[in-house]
Amino acid sequence: MFETTIPKTQDCAQVTDFIELKDNIDNVITHFMNEYKNHQQSIEVDFRKLVSWVPYGDSYTHFIHSYPAKLLKHIPIFFLNSKKIMPNPEGTVLDPFCGSGTVLLESVIAGYKSIGCDANPLARLIANVKTTPLNADILKETLITILIQAKRVKKYRTRNVTNIDHWFSEQVKNDLSKIHTAIQKIENIEVRNFYEICFSNIVKKVSFADPNLSVPVKINPLKYSDPLLYKKAFTELESKKNISVFDKFKKQSLENIKRIEKLNNLKTSGNAQIVGRDARSITKCLDNDKSQWLSDSIDLIITSPPYAGAQKYIRASSLSLGWLNYCENNSLRDYEKQNIGREHYYKNEYQVKNNTGLKEIDNELEWIWEINPLRAHININYLVELRSSVKEMYRVLKDGSHCIIVIGNNMVCGKVFDTKKYLKIIAEDAGFETIFILRDKIHSRGLMTKRNKTANVINTESIMVFKK
Repeated sequence: MFETTIPKTQDCAQVTDFIELKDNIDNVITHFMNEYKNHQQSIEVDFRKLVSWVPYGDSYTHFIHSYPAKLLKHIPIFFLNSKKIMPNPEGTVLDPFCGSGTVLLESVIAGYKSIGCDANPLARLIANVKTTPLNADILKETLITILIQAKRVKKYRTRNVTNIDHWFSEQVKNDLSKIHTAIQKIENIEVRNFYEICFSNIVKKVSFADPNLSVPVKINPLKYSDPLLYKKAFTELESKKNISVFDKFKKQSLENIKRIEKLNNLKTSGNAQIVGRDARSITKCLDNDKSQWLSDSIDLIITSPPYAGAQKYIRASSLSLGWLNYCENNSLRDYEKQNIGREHYYKNEYQVKNNTGLKEIDNELEWIWEINPLRAHININYLVELRSSVKEMYRVLKDGSHCIIVIGNNMVCGKVFDTKKYLKIIAEDAGFETIFILRDKIHSRGLMTKRNKTANVINTESIMVFKK
């Protein structure tokens, strides 16, 4: 049981030993509020222990497709089970940086309506499929049809994948083309989307890309001086030349059908919808209607924005984006330009000094301009765009409702880039009140940001709770 008397701490509160049951979450929230009010310091937690009834591994459709730097599902589960944070049982949850849909899925499981936005079309597709119940028998029948039709395909075109011959053998390239040609003939859009995701999730697995890295980097045996490691890498590289694409696709599809069956068995009134591409301007729908989402209509926001220069989401998705026809009319650079936290700018874009418009931040970051104008532009423009997103969150959120943002500090030019501090300034300038801030260690290597000697690995994230 949760103990009502919790020992006081000097600079943080470690309460993971005081909660074991989900019924105690509101008591823990109250403790966090009081502790932060008294000490004004972030509170150390372990969400895996706070939400100890939830397993860390796969559940429902969470693992339906790989995606870099996924949000730990325990974080939204914790807040979605708090009546203090989400008092409306029929409320709407927003994730303006929804990625592959972790918050959306957990909101559906909890019985809420959820909406999401993301600049990456692959992320939007994954989130859509992840939260859409489908008939498993129809999926199984369709899989048989795909495999039969794909083997009969005579005419097909190779997709617009950058450096395709660098990444795929001729046999693999042909088999992928045949399977995707068969998938595109599926009339039911939801079933087709499901198999697009199954297909996308094997693309990197059958390529020459190193499976241990989030972005595509070709396996290179020559980088290993150890004979055993060299042999292992060489064998893996050779195996990719004649790998059975059809077997990989069938196996992935059957695994995902099992995941969808779990979603179908879920008794919930929750549902999810992808409504926009841009967190800076949340629209009512994804297609032609660009009118803004209603102000004061969202009951809870839970989101994890991209970190400045931390994750190359488009590059990590590049092989899938090409094979799924997203690069027919748009280049990878076009998609990257839509991402907050991007790194690539032309020289004429960063020759003129920019600023956030908030003196406290601009004065503190003046030093970056003296060392590296490009890095200064990347990080300041990141904060400018993050500020626009926070203002939009404030606009759509109901009065008295909460906004939870998960973020981490980075390193710039060898010094700490205090994203948490800057976000707090930005949020309070927009009108939010800071209720409390938690910090949790990242147990995986999903947030590696090491570019060079001046960068680092993000190993702690802050969970910032604001109120409108």
